[in-house]
Amino acid sequence: MLRVDVKVAGGGHLRVQAAFELTAGQVLALHGPSGAGKTTLLRAVAGLLPAEGAVELDGLDFRRLPVWQRPIGWVPQRQGLVPHWTPEQHLAAMGPHLAVDLEEALRRLDLLRLRARPVRELSFGERQRLALGRAIFAGRPLLLLDEPFSALDARARLEMGDLLREQLSATGSLALLASHDLREVQRLGDRICLISSGQLLAEGPVESTMRRPPNLRAAELLGYRPLAGGLVVHPAQAVLRPGPGLIEVAGVVVRAVAQDFGWRLELRTNDGRSFSADLRDAPELPAQGDDLRVYFPDLRLDQSGDGV
Repeated sequence: MLRVDVKVAGGGHLRVQAAFELTAGQVLALHGPSGAGKTTLLRAVAGLLPAEGAVELDGLDFRRLPVWQRPIGWVPQRQGLVPHWTPEQHLAAMGPHLAVDLEEALRRLDLLRLRARPVRELSFGERQRLALGRAIFAGRPLLLLDEPFSALDARARLEMGDLLREQLSATGSLALLASHDLREVQRLGDRICLISSGQLLAEGPVESTMRRPPNLRAAELLGYRPLAGGLVVHPAQAVLRPGPGLIEVAGVVVRAVAQDFGWRLELRTNDGRSFSADLRDAPELPAQGDDLRVYFPDLRLDQSGDGV
């Protein structure tokens, strides 16, 4: 189990405070806007920034260990690769810590044909796969991943995400994943920490936290929009049929655009607010100026952001 309860100073006036626990095989996703403190928190856990508080992994007190002795796999945003080394050299340098055969590691990373090419000659996405592979195949009990999929195309993101989950399941390792991509968070995360301006706004299981965030600020980070009366709506949860647990929002269609999933509508509510909604079950495209009643889950949050 990983237990983190820290206060750490980041760049400028940023102060980050967070507390959470994570069990074997799990991924905790750190989600928030740029500059929220995600990287600062990862660097504090890694020992690259001084921090107050506790970082413990299976009873091992990280505060007593220098950086190079902490049992972590680290993927920084800048990848941390040696430019003149080849993929084969990077992986071979791990020696007995490499969890799989060298050939197999290169194959799983789609780098077999590039094994002898210097890193400086690889594309940014190829370098990203190598940096990720070094951490995933290192067999370390804790992985710290800072936007590790940002340089990858859609297919590579899926493949590398599957590889990460597979290795975590096989080894019982844990991962802290900093990501600004909510789809990535939903697909890979077991738990989520929502961070803004160094403050921990919410922490809990991904599904329940995203379905019912505990406060207004957390809801807004997850894409919810505040409307009149304390109502908070999420555009992707809109439907046209009333039902139990759903509330009605009436408005006028400003613009309607066909999408692969259905329709994306821009609406103006009766009290003058504008918002967009994704409708997946609309039988036909509404016209501009149409009056429309849209239904959302009844999520009412305290406008102060302190809770439901």
